[in-house]
Amino acid sequence: MAARSLLLPLSLLLTVLSAVLPGRSASAAPLPGTQVQIIPLASGLSFPIGATHAGDGSGRLFLVEQLGTIRIWNGTQLLATPFLNLSSLVGPCPDPVNGCGERGLLGLAFHPEYETNGFFYVFYTRNSALSSEDGDIVVARYQNPEPADNVAAPGSGTVLLTIEHTAAGNHNGGQIAFGPDGYLYLGTGDGGGGGDPNDNALNIDSRLGKILRIDVDGDDFPGDATRNYAIPPTNPFAGGTPGADEIWAIGLRNPWRFGFDRLTGDLFIGDVGQNDWEEVNLQRASSTGGENYGWDVLEGRHCHENVPAGSCNTFLNGGSDLPILEYNHVDPVVNQPIHCSVTGGFVSRSLPSHSLFGDYIYADICSGYIWRGTETSPGAWTSQRIFDTSLSISSFGESESGRLYVVNIGGNLHWLAPYTFGDVPPTHWAWPFVEAIYGAEITAGCSAGSPPGFCPGNPVTRAQMAVFLLKAIHGSSYQPPPAQGGVFDDVQPGDFAADWIEQLFAEGITGGCQTSPRRYCPSDSVSRAEMAIFLLRARHGAAYTPPATTSSFADVPNNHFAQDWIEQLHAEGLTGGCGTNPLRYCPDNPVLRAEMAAFLAQTLSLPLP
Repeated sequence: MAARSLLLPLSLLLTVLSAVLPGRSASAAPLPGTQVQIIPLASGLSFPIGATHAGDGSGRLFLVEQLGTIRIWNGTQLLATPFLNLSSLVGPCPDPVNGCGERGLLGLAFHPEYETNGFFYVFYTRNSALSSEDGDIVVARYQNPEPADNVAAPGSGTVLLTIEHTAAGNHNGGQIAFGPDGYLYLGTGDGGGGGDPNDNALNIDSRLGKILRIDVDGDDFPGDATRNYAIPPTNPFAGGTPGADEIWAIGLRNPWRFGFDRLTGDLFIGDVGQNDWEEVNLQRASSTGGENYGWDVLEGRHCHENVPAGSCNTFLNGGSDLPILEYNHVDPVVNQPIHCSVTGGFVSRSLPSHSLFGDYIYADICSGYIWRGTETSPGAWTSQRIFDTSLSISSFGESESGRLYVVNIGGNLHWLAPYTFGDVPPTHWAWPFVEAIYGAEITAGCSAGSPPGFCPGNPVTRAQMAVFLLKAIHGSSYQPPPAQGGVFDDVQPGDFAADWIEQLFAEGITGGCQTSPRRYCPSDSVSRAEMAIFLLRARHGAAYTPPATTSSFADVPNNHFAQDWIEQLHAEGLTGGCGTNPLRYCPDNPVLRAEMAAFLAQTLSLPLP
């Protein structure tokens, strides 16, 4: 966050936006995998400034509210009772109605083993109730005795470390996150004021203006109740090396949100500038630490005011680690200073087939712009704006599955949702299943025309089903042997899907639609009853026979030819039927392509985005 207050007008609310990513004409039909929407999910939050997951498979998103509470969005709603309330500890907040400026509860991270040990960690500034002149940075551990519960134990806190920060209320940093190495990383600001007046950022004896790295599973200071952590022995200043042992990287002004690339382990750091330049720094996963990001000699890739030219040139020419991305407060399009403070984000990893995959997503809290940073060649980065929102973007969040979220300090949570097909947007009920089977290359959609689509409401033919099932069983690159003919009276070599249909028969998954003569009925729609048989044979093998049981569906009598198959499909959680009160399966209804996507994705246990 910038030296100015974080707080912006609460009236800045989002109109739902959609975009075609740069490089595609908005007037022409977008190609598959180039579209993205910002979708509102929750409102009514109080100064939200962070979002993260617990890594426990629950699908919950934990939202950090600046005044001291942590809320849960469970995927469908914002829970009323806070997960944790630390409002009596955080601050100072001179005006609780308007927030804490740049102080308050600023960060949250869950232990990699949270699902079993219940530990999580918070980063906050201490309020004046604990000291007449406070604001010190505190990192503390809390525990949820039952990790699956939605309320943690408020009295379980243990302070890990405290960093003096009473002189100024700004530049506290606030991000905490566990790295791929299992250590906890902390981002601290330079201590506040303008121009780093105490020269903390480049001072290796100060823990301000840094990325710190500690081991929360040990204690190297058993005699010191205020230091309950261990020093990773590979930290660059650990042991007898001069400098604070906790330091991992130096030369930061106010790192406001950093994130690890979940695929590569690379660390991206958004560092807030002073008056002119905002920057994003990159630390590769191979780093051994000790990077110098240049503040306060540099602001971005530029000499900071009043810095001797010699010192600046040294930093620009190998004496520091220059940012991969930067932008000026003056936007070149409107020629006005509309930007003020970078909000670091994450690398997009939710849809491998999408054009956004692998790009770094970040924003500015004042302008509401969202950019994608792209590495066009090793070490060379470009940036493109993908959204111009009316949001005050205080943070991005990442779900356990890789979905990216946008946090608006005005009180809202949004989903930054890439999608493949124009007729299956992220709000469509079948979106995750369609994306899953597309990503697994089971289908490429229904049309390469304009606009391309998936045709979710179209019935699935028996010929199409043969292709889908064999690709699902054998993999997307599978090609069946050429059809020889003589198997089905209505399927000849050279027909669409003839090879697939004969192979489906050879593997015992289908005997066709009738005998004497043997026919496959390739143009007929697959019924939901037939789908039950196809899916279970694909899942368990051609010889599989489901156990006999009594029907639980009102429209599937016990003498129905597929009754046992339908019941087993339900028992394995692959269908909930087509309606309730009473429970129905609709066995004679044609299977629509959207339903097919859901059936296949769940049968094959494909990961959902």
